[in-house]
Amino acid sequence: MRWMITDSGLGGLSVCAGLEQALSNNKQGRGIELLYINATPDDRIGYNSLKTQQERIHLFDRFLKAAYSRYTPDEIVIACNTLSVIYEATDFARQAKLQVKGIVDAGVSLCNSSFAEHPDYHLIIFATETTTEAGTYPRLISADPSVVVAQECPELAHAISNDASGEACKKLLKIYVKEAMDHFHHKPQHVFAFLGCTHYGYQAEIFKSLIEKQGCQCQILNPNDLLVEQLVSTIPSSTSVDETPLSIRFVSRYAIPQAEIDSMESYLEDTAPLTLAALHGQIVVPDLFSSI
Repeated sequence: MRWMITDSGLGGLSVCAGLEQALSNNKQGRGIELLYINATPDDRIGYNSLKTQQERIHLFDRFLKAAYSRYTPDEIVIACNTLSVIYEATDFARQAKLQVKGIVDAGVSLCNSSFAEHPDYHLIIFATETTTEAGTYPRLISADPSVVVAQECPELAHAISNDASGEACKKLLKIYVKEAMDHFHHKPQHVFAFLGCTHYGYQAEIFKSLIEKQGCQCQILNPNDLLVEQLVSTIPSSTSVDETPLSIRFVSRYAIPQAEIDSMESYLEDTAPLTLAALHGQIVVPDLFSSI
């Protein structure tokens, strides 16, 4: 079975790493290949740099059609909020004959269950420009709009990918946390910090620390972990007849810069050896966005 995991960059490697851990620990990984494909066409051009939502939809649709044609996965996992919120608008979504699971469903479920347990909390949705512009989370979350703030965070994912020290992340987040807090009519005592980009989990403690410096108790909501749980739960518990061990490949249209590889090494070195080995042995396919 081949699971294609995709993201606009390396944030979704945290989901791939989580799957590696879970499938290795319970031995359900036999016969499964995790194929991580970077959906960003160029290191200098990301989805959030495109001017319109329609351009983003067209680019992602082109990628999905080409990747499916080339690799024929059994399932697709969109480990990216930016891409999950635009997926349903693609032609591929209307024609797909396989299961495609996006992280947004896990994120909405996590927010709703957290509010059910702590109804007195406020919520900050930290996300990219594309995710914030789509308005998906505020629309689907069962909460009073007055306690929810959607905070866009330009360049934050890039800072996290390129600087594992957290200094670049902290510099930007100081601005975004203040902007988010200023949107509430009264300073809340308790805050959920929802990490609406798969990159953000790598520096989750910085989010928590900066919010608590504002005088609020903070609880991090990271949908990456819930997505992994949901995916693993769909695998039959019976032992697979295929004894092939779990394998992971990493594919990108361009070579991942060394600074980003070094950051991922720092984030994942103790938890995901196969994921990191796949990144180090990256397969560069220049015509990745062209169907075969």
